[in-house]
Amino acid sequence: MSGVIKRTLAASCVPFSSAVMLALAATPAAAQSAAKADELGNEIIVTAQKREERLKDVPVPVTAVGGGDLLTQNQTKAQDFFASVPGVNLQFQNNRAQLSIRGISTGPVSGNPVVGYTIDDAPFGASTGQGGLFGSAPDLDPADLQRVEVLRGPQGTLYGASSMGGLVKYVTVDPDTSDFSGSVAAGTNLVHEGGSAGYNLRGSINVPVSETLAVRGSAFVRREAGYIDNVRTGVKDANSSKVWGGRVSALWKPSEAFSVKLSGLYQVRDIYGAPNVDITTGSLYKQTDQIGSGRSRSETEMYTAEVRAELGAVDVTSITSYSRARNFDSLDFTASPLVEFAPVFPILFPGISPIGDVFRQGYNVDKFSHETRLSGSFGDNIDWIVGGFYTDEDANYDLDNYATNPANGAILGVPINDGTGPQLGTIIVWRDTIKFREYAGFGNLTVRLSDQFDVQFGGRYSHNDQEMFHHEWFQFDPYPALPLEGINRPEASGNAFTYQITPRFKPSPDHMIYARVASGYRPGGTNAVCGPLAAPANVPCQFAPDKTVNYELGAKGDLAGGLLSYDVSLFHIDWKDIQIVQVLDVFTYNGNAGKARSRGVELSLSARPADGLTLSAWYSYVDATLREEFVDANFYALQGDRLPFSSKHSGRFSFDYKTSVGQDADFSLGGAATYVGQRNGEFVPFEGAAPLRANYPGYVQFDVNAALNIDNWTLSAFVQNLTNKRGIIGGGFWNQTSYNTNWFNYSQPRTVGLNVEVKF
Repeated sequence: MSGVIKRTLAASCVPFSSAVMLALAATPAAAQSAAKADELGNEIIVTAQKREERLKDVPVPVTAVGGGDLLTQNQTKAQDFFASVPGVNLQFQNNRAQLSIRGISTGPVSGNPVVGYTIDDAPFGASTGQGGLFGSAPDLDPADLQRVEVLRGPQGTLYGASSMGGLVKYVTVDPDTSDFSGSVAAGTNLVHEGGSAGYNLRGSINVPVSETLAVRGSAFVRREAGYIDNVRTGVKDANSSKVWGGRVSALWKPSEAFSVKLSGLYQVRDIYGAPNVDITTGSLYKQTDQIGSGRSRSETEMYTAEVRAELGAVDVTSITSYSRARNFDSLDFTASPLVEFAPVFPILFPGISPIGDVFRQGYNVDKFSHETRLSGSFGDNIDWIVGGFYTDEDANYDLDNYATNPANGAILGVPINDGTGPQLGTIIVWRDTIKFREYAGFGNLTVRLSDQFDVQFGGRYSHNDQEMFHHEWFQFDPYPALPLEGINRPEASGNAFTYQITPRFKPSPDHMIYARVASGYRPGGTNAVCGPLAAPANVPCQFAPDKTVNYELGAKGDLAGGLLSYDVSLFHIDWKDIQIVQVLDVFTYNGNAGKARSRGVELSLSARPADGLTLSAWYSYVDATLREEFVDANFYALQGDRLPFSSKHSGRFSFDYKTSVGQDADFSLGGAATYVGQRNGEFVPFEGAAPLRANYPGYVQFDVNAALNIDNWTLSAFVQNLTNKRGIIGGGFWNQTSYNTNWFNYSQPRTVGLNVEVKF
């Protein structure tokens, strides 16, 4: 099926009584978009199965949200959007959003990524934890996004490694060969307890060079106001940030049977201070981070070439991409129990007390990937897709640990990294380079046994090879005769076969029932400190892959001529050989535990009870627990313990109303209440310390927005977190940000903003 969505929405929806939804106060504006699409006579089209399909025909639980809807609600950051998607929870740490879909996570630094990300069908981010901050969600500005699709459950067959929990697809806006067009937008916002205002500027232009060639360009800059004061440094609004970037794409389409699309994306995000709040200050707007910590930066580049061709009865798609990600964080680790050398600081640095400890970590990846797939049909009853995939990644992880003077932030030494011999010392210097290569072949077959019933079969075989070069120094200033140096070259490799079987029954064109058995995996990997370097602990140099299998039953459809839409799914996920993080002295390493299980139900409903009015609601129940205990000196988790960061109960209720207020003018009003249920933090690494595991209480956030459209002009306003609810989204014991039990990350305070846009 071909087609382009003019207005894309978020509508992975399911039936449930609206009374219960209202009581739970919980759904995404996705479903409201679905109603808009119906109102405009457009189908909601997604590419979850690597071909264009109506959302209500896809036998996969999918939520799709349009980029325009994200901007209307000011959901410009990953933590804004993903908190409002069914079955998705996030933990916010180091200024980045770590996702957990249907509870499949044991923490942001446990093994390799569990959620995959693609940009225009090209994979983004490292396949290993060391190279990509363990799979944090890309923070792409929504101005150039056509939509974002979130696929819940294992997606190993079509998308391969690291999608064992689910997949997030960013779909950008294509150039248009038919019309010259563009837009210019500007806005401002104020954050409760913040100082100066935030702002945003955006612009795009589409130029048809000829009947077969078009070029599109866009650029943006936004400043996100800070609202947390650092009482140690005296800096006000320390957690402010600035994000800017742009994208250029070109589409050459000489015929309906052939097209080439080239695109380049560049984005920088500078964050000037951590979002940590120290609750011992007695305020939710104050922190005590050391001077020199809190700063972070991410730089994202991605270049993609996509070729599509119809060769008789076979469609060919070729996607080649190259991406670069450059990131660093500076973290205050003064309170960390892993800072083993803190007791000797007074000896090493006499006359300075207390002494701070600042970690600077960098994690970068250069990734090349290519996929070629062919699709077609055998007669009228069999559709097929086959393809091959290759990725070559070079990643590095650098860590420098500084002893600092808390009074002025002065570093009491510099890293030993120039090869000329010992210098005044840092406590730890760590350098890892990681090479990852993967080859895969996949296929998908749909067999139509009747007009109403078909079955999909899919399989994928993957092989990966990994090499690490690890180099570390320890230098105890003022004892230059005692530098300690270690080098390690661990390797890992593995194979995996993933599969899916999906029978689908359509009792009518408006209703679909499906069952699904699907598996996913993430590769194993290497441990930097292992073997003789870790003696006598005997840490293995390789940890094993883990795997999920999902058993699901679902239904989607429309009632009353499209006035009601529903989406329901019941799932049971088995997870085995779970990758976990463990502690050895001052180091962490990865190992494998036993089994876990996640089961639940996702229900959504969208209704249009009156002209211009859309009501949407969803509810998610996820019971994600360990099935086998894992207890030793470095890890403590009991059978039945909840997996980290997953809410048992979550949901959302939203409304959207649009009406004409004159010739070429209309007014819209929308609002949402989102409920995020109680969550637990990461498993603790110390035997007997189970009571110290962080607990995040549930909370409800209210948002409202309004817009006035006159001809080509749009004036919009929004209020996020209307009641100024401070929900905990990260931190506490063993939080990987500081290991400080008193430091937490909270949802952004009430934010009020105004935007204006003109289209031409």
